[in-house]
Amino acid sequence: MSKTLLLKMQLAEAKGEIPTGTAQAATDAVIVEAGTRAFYQGYHGAQNVADAYTAVRAERATLSDAQVEAQVESLADEFIDSIGPLMAAQRLTDTHTTSDLPLALANLRQRTLLPAYQGPISNWRSFARVITVPDFKTIRTLRLSEMGELALRPEKEDVQYATFSEAEGGYRVANYEKALSYTWEMSQNDEVGVFTRGLESLGRGAGRTEAIVVFKAILDGLSSGKITVAGDGSGAPTIDTIKKLRAKFAARTFKDGDGNDLEYGVDITDIIFGTANRDAFNLANTQEYEDARSGRTPNILRGAFTLHLERLWSRVFGQDYVAFDRMVDWLEVAFLEGFAGGPLTYTEMPTTREYQDQGSFRNHSFAVKVGHVLGARVVDPNGAVLVQGS
Repeated sequence: MSKTLLLKMQLAEAKGEIPTGTAQAATDAVIVEAGTRAFYQGYHGAQNVADAYTAVRAERATLSDAQVEAQVESLADEFIDSIGPLMAAQRLTDTHTTSDLPLALANLRQRTLLPAYQGPISNWRSFARVITVPDFKTIRTLRLSEMGELALRPEKEDVQYATFSEAEGGYRVANYEKALSYTWEMSQNDEVGVFTRGLESLGRGAGRTEAIVVFKAILDGLSSGKITVAGDGSGAPTIDTIKKLRAKFAARTFKDGDGNDLEYGVDITDIIFGTANRDAFNLANTQEYEDARSGRTPNILRGAFTLHLERLWSRVFGQDYVAFDRMVDWLEVAFLEGFAGGPLTYTEMPTTREYQDQGSFRNHSFAVKVGHVLGARVVDPNGAVLVQGS
């Protein structure tokens, strides 16, 4: 593919269809685009990327050529950042302004920020509070669940002011990176497929990194409150276990701004666990019918909580699982500004333009770096409990 692309670009250059001297850079840009698309297929899932392309093409049908080019120029700079004068993003805007890639990435970015978005790796976004931060400084976290319910305001009396306190300690976002090179030898061997498969794998790895960072934060924040006593929450989820956990949650208290002990009154509405606990889905879906058939008391908890199956959960927790209340902001995940929609890619080009003929002062390769910046912390440990699994 590399050689065929280069010949096509050289022909386009000879016809005056692209700027003189850009054939090699344009070839590199196409390969970078193919790799970047493969990366986002790995991170978002191939179907999501395909849907984004469909949406983009439908949207582009309503835009003028000038509007499309203006969008591509701004989005290419935003989504395909790179280093040096031969940056791939610039070559995309110079020679491939009809490319759908930047617009499709923008579409994916917006869909990722939707609360209902469920990625192919993990659905942790459905139970976490997500924020963005401008730098790597320590993040001040607040226990917002202490607001409690609204207070009755009798006629002619002043409103009551809610209080909240800062959670103990703080946390920071951290930078996670890995790069993949497309070497001169790979270009000679036409190994574009190897390059794209590698970036697709990096996309899946970025999704796993994101989930594991969140899960480790949950484990660190809840380990001290782990339930290990048999009959009081240990073992696989059962109806009796869930009843006991709900009672334990409801009995928890906190001190308000005036120093008074107030009941949280929280109740379990969600349970998350790893792939080893698939039988819990059967518990939720069939227990009511099994009870009714055997003449036992029907499952009064059916529909009272939601089960979340996390593919990577057992990588961090083993058999343990977490029960939490969706009404309590107990988990906070922070992204550096620009990364809330997922990891970004950056391209480094060789130090000479016609590097296949002239070589480079360092090496013949160009590279795509994947970067992600995030951090997570349990900000209110009273809103969740870590249970020893079976």
